[in-house]
Amino acid sequence: MKDVFFGLAEQYDTGSIPNVAINASGQVLEVHKNEEGYKLYYRFGNLNKATVSWGSSHHYDDGNTPAVAINNRGVAVEVHKNQAGSTLYYHVGDVSSNDVNWHSSHKYDSGIEPHVAVNDDGIVVEVHKTQSPFSNGLYYHVGQVNGSKVDWHSSHEYDSGSVPQVALNNNGYVVEVHQSQSKSKVWYHVGRVNGSKIDFGSSHEFGSGTAPSVALTDDEMVIAVWSQGGKLYQRQGQIRGTQIDWQSDAVEFDDGQRPSVGIANNTAVQVHPSETILYGLWYSTSMLTNRASWMQDRLSELGNRTISELALPASHDSGMYKGGLAVFGKTQDLSIKGQLEAGVRYFDLRPKWTGSKFVIHHGPITGPDLSEVLSDICAYCEQGHKELAILKFSHFDGINSANYPAFRQQVEDAIGSWMVKTKPEGKRLAEGTLSEYVNEGTAMMVAIGNDLAIDQPQQGFWVYKDWDSEAVAQADLTVFDEYSKTISFSSMKKDQFEKFERFTGKCEKDPSVPCDLFLLSWTLTPPTAVWPVSKEANRALGSAMVELPEKNQYGKIVNLLYVDYVEYARATDVAIAQNNTNQL
Repeated sequence: MKDVFFGLAEQYDTGSIPNVAINASGQVLEVHKNEEGYKLYYRFGNLNKATVSWGSSHHYDDGNTPAVAINNRGVAVEVHKNQAGSTLYYHVGDVSSNDVNWHSSHKYDSGIEPHVAVNDDGIVVEVHKTQSPFSNGLYYHVGQVNGSKVDWHSSHEYDSGSVPQVALNNNGYVVEVHQSQSKSKVWYHVGRVNGSKIDFGSSHEFGSGTAPSVALTDDEMVIAVWSQGGKLYQRQGQIRGTQIDWQSDAVEFDDGQRPSVGIANNTAVQVHPSETILYGLWYSTSMLTNRASWMQDRLSELGNRTISELALPASHDSGMYKGGLAVFGKTQDLSIKGQLEAGVRYFDLRPKWTGSKFVIHHGPITGPDLSEVLSDICAYCEQGHKELAILKFSHFDGINSANYPAFRQQVEDAIGSWMVKTKPEGKRLAEGTLSEYVNEGTAMMVAIGNDLAIDQPQQGFWVYKDWDSEAVAQADLTVFDEYSKTISFSSMKKDQFEKFERFTGKCEKDPSVPCDLFLLSWTLTPPTAVWPVSKEANRALGSAMVELPEKNQYGKIVNLLYVDYVEYARATDVAIAQNNTNQL
């Protein structure tokens, strides 16, 4: 199922009341008010992999509550209220490759809280709330772009509430969202433009919270975001008649308030102000894609690449997902099945023998039973996607030559049908292509980071060694994996960038052996809970991979994007972008 997940945002400016739009060319247009005055600013940006490369901020008018829309034919439309009154104004803008030329502003109505959408036919839909203190009426206009102006039809009341926002697609479908008068529920309407009017269906509640925003694709997929108690939520669904068939419940993705969302060409972008009074403005992007089958869906582009030519999302301490966010030792928020469905394709699993069963651990902290992890992997494999994942088992605790066969048998019994048991003749494991491994369906590559795999070899249990091991000549898979041992994000980033630049693709102790994969250890090492410190690194992964060259001086790439709380880092989206594949 295609879905979005915005994850943790990066700051791009300061101000208040931001609003954003995006077109199919990846042009992003944002407007906002300054911190405490009534100056309105816009910023123009372009999608760049899994982030936005923003231009400078430009003052374009004075007013309040600005909103903006952009289409695929070089047209932008902006609306806002004047500074202290209730007069509504609009601008039409001409969009170039990296800027907008705004025409003069024109008054078009009276009211507050305006919002606007425009499609490729130049049809404009605007919504606003009445300025009357005795009413909560919501109104819409339909208009048509005509050069530097909009030819507006009459306004029509359609509901009551506050903070309305609207989305419009090229088929004339309209989705409007607003918060209720009690300010505790969010509602939507589905409609369709019919000449000078919109044929709206009934209103439907879709969540608890305030300040909703909505985006709409040309195949009628709906993305909604809103805030509640300083937290941001997202939900998506499909238009069915005059209702939305929601695909999931609301999902929290960040802290903030009053978000705005836009979508085009299977990429969504959201902006929001800080949940505090610090006036920070933040953004994040998300692909609209099926992460559970991201390799299969791009097999025509990725199939002929070797494993060492791929960038993969990787989860650190993959099995430590039990408990709340503040639990010491917890590094992930999704189960193993959840991580697989979120697109993770490299797993760091650390098994332990308790005396009665095998479990996953992190030092002295015990995680789920191995049986639970294997059951999750089995459940995912049964979905039948042509996907490859590497299951690295290392940091063995209490596992020795006597009980290792039992561990191995438990793995074989659970997922043996999907294990990679042969490699292409005359090649290293990572020299096989993706298509060679997934030709028959889901493929699980089990790599054992312990000499037990050398002493007790068995088909399908490949020998893993770190790049600096003395025994790399006996390894089927070698990986450069060095974490930065710091709680400082800037120090970690500098260290990992330098390690990548020096990476030759050869093992340290025996340069005749290739080092198959480079792992970018995008993790911090706190003395307490991981979640609070992981957020800074996770927010920055997308922009960091734009900053880092795709290939280093030796022609090597980053293969493994290794993170805590993998979905909040948007690691799958970043990996897809690193692989230079389409977003589907």
